[in-house]
Amino acid sequence: MCFVVHYSMGDTYTSSLNKKCRKEYKRQWMAASRSLISRKSSSVGKLSNDNIDVGQDDNHEEIACSSSYECCQQSVLPAHDEIAPIVHFPSNTCSTIDREQNEAFDSLDFRSNSDYMDSDSESDEEILKIEKDSVLSNDLAHWVNENFIEHNAVDSLLSVLKKHGHPSLPCTARTLLGTIKNVTTEQKSGMEYIYLGLEKQLQSYYFSLSLEQQYELSELSISFNIDGLPLFKSTNTSLWPILCKVHNQPVQIFPVALTVGTSKPSNLDFLSDTIGELDNLLQNGFLSGNRTIRINLKCIVCDAPAKAFVKGTKLYSGYYGCDKCAQKGYWIGRMTYQDVNTLSLRTNETFRSALNPEHHNHPSPFCDLPEEKLDMIKQFPLDYMHQVCLGVTKKLLLTWKRGKLEVRLSSQQIQEIGRHLVQLRSFVPEFFARKPRNLDEIDRWKATEFRQFLLYTGKIVLKDILRSDMYKNFMALSVGISILVSPILVQDHADYAHSLLEYFIESARVIYGPEFLVYNVHSLIHFTDEAKEHGNLDNCSAFAFENYLQKLKKMVRSGRNPMIQIVKRLNEQDNFNSTRKEEVFQGLKVLKFKQPNNAFVTENNQCCEIVSRTEDIDPNNPEIKMLLCRVYERPEPLFHAPCDSRIIGVYKAFPRNCRMKLLSPNQLTSRAMLIDSDHNAPAVTFLTILHTI
Repeated sequence: MCFVVHYSMGDTYTSSLNKKCRKEYKRQWMAASRSLISRKSSSVGKLSNDNIDVGQDDNHEEIACSSSYECCQQSVLPAHDEIAPIVHFPSNTCSTIDREQNEAFDSLDFRSNSDYMDSDSESDEEILKIEKDSVLSNDLAHWVNENFIEHNAVDSLLSVLKKHGHPSLPCTARTLLGTIKNVTTEQKSGMEYIYLGLEKQLQSYYFSLSLEQQYELSELSISFNIDGLPLFKSTNTSLWPILCKVHNQPVQIFPVALTVGTSKPSNLDFLSDTIGELDNLLQNGFLSGNRTIRINLKCIVCDAPAKAFVKGTKLYSGYYGCDKCAQKGYWIGRMTYQDVNTLSLRTNETFRSALNPEHHNHPSPFCDLPEEKLDMIKQFPLDYMHQVCLGVTKKLLLTWKRGKLEVRLSSQQIQEIGRHLVQLRSFVPEFFARKPRNLDEIDRWKATEFRQFLLYTGKIVLKDILRSDMYKNFMALSVGISILVSPILVQDHADYAHSLLEYFIESARVIYGPEFLVYNVHSLIHFTDEAKEHGNLDNCSAFAFENYLQKLKKMVRSGRNPMIQIVKRLNEQDNFNSTRKEEVFQGLKVLKFKQPNNAFVTENNQCCEIVSRTEDIDPNNPEIKMLLCRVYERPEPLFHAPCDSRIIGVYKAFPRNCRMKLLSPNQLTSRAMLIDSDHNAPAVTFLTILHTI
């Protein structure tokens, strides 16, 4: 095992636990002392009466002294396990008794019962405060992990809290988070490397589920991602993690191995531990009691350069660079792929036997996995995030802005498109990571912004600005990808989407020239097969992995030992199971009642806005309360070419057809974007959200 960690879970709150023990001991000591003092008071009262008798009758000296001494022996002397002052009365003379009695009275602390009750109350309050501080410590740890707060800031916060009524909190972030001290790494593929383990993390995921979920679960479906991530702008240091995604609910992503260096790995040795353990899991699964949990590998997601690297094939810029078909590229100042129909598709058998040697550089370690467990073609899917959003969509926009004169838009047209995009910002729901920006910032657009433009906003802002043939070409791409990202639409309209993408490629050759058909554009012809194989394009995209990569990047606070920093942050999160919990309202994600987050499409394809919740009960489910909604009846298609827009959930709705109705949350099947940019227009636009949120 390459990852050595020396720590004890019990050391995390050692200081707080010691304080708790001392407080508990003090409380028990005070209780025992009160009981003892009560007995002393009774004994001394009896002693006082005997002394009065002695003063009245000298003949009773010996009797009084004897009686008093016996009382002291029985009541004043504590048991061997009690701690209390000892009062001794020698039995010689009465004067000696009187003198010792006075000293005993002076030595005893006769406080009232209310004093003892106050002390006990104070002790209980201190114990309660310690318990509250323990809860506060746990909440602080979750907050620190979820928001990636730096340790020095946490130390300052703890110092302030300890000064203002929370003395039992830990003094440092390390104690609060249970930070490990020792992390051992090794060198592999010319980089610093650490293996975190696959099976133990899958077991950890499984045992974190409820007993009911564990009982129902017999198989875990997983996928992997391998990609590079630059950690700093000022240096070449990059992180190459191997990420694993569990597709069962709840979905979870975790790193299996981490590699850090100043360049990409020099060879594929850094994959050996992961592939070896994966091979065992695919064939044997792992045990849970007397049950075996099977492991199903769905896919391995990489962008084009990383995929060529781990598969040992030519890059996309090579003559045989396409990993889905054996078409030979054509050089037109760049490598292009002109054929659309006459394609010879690669298969798992042809790849493993290297029947097209011009496509291969060296054997891939993934070929060591059994053929029936890993298809080297189908289970290495095309990634629409990199190849469609960051590839084709960005290429189109840059062509319109900076391309050849015959297809370039004027500066006025570019500004008008940008103005329309900015106007839509107030209508974009909060589950979109970014709001639209104008085209002047296109070089800084992220993949989610290109996706938003392709699937939703582009078809609105380009209308009546883009040339008709160029707009028709864009709409074919937009509608085709919209179908393939939807798990519902892909079941019925996948073949139609394929024909739309074929049309896009053919018409793009005419409009933009044959040099436009680079690898990313050519790969569109294969995306329908990917959607059919994996259910939809989101199931095999890198969006979820890219989000997690950014979380890993936030764990690096300085350039010193970035690998160690990431491992420690991961361990701190594991200590507190820091997972982001989604709010739930009646079995759904939280429903919002204000624009732009309240638009939905119902099960019968009507558009609606949620106005408020009511106290009325759903007749089909008494645990669910009805919602008051503004329903737009009889919506119409926004466009008719290349198809009726209602097929992809795009509607034109009229306020004159509005009705206020009570709807069950179960009737709201899809979220939507409601656009009412022109208040003088007779209709509003509803865009059904198709991609996975």
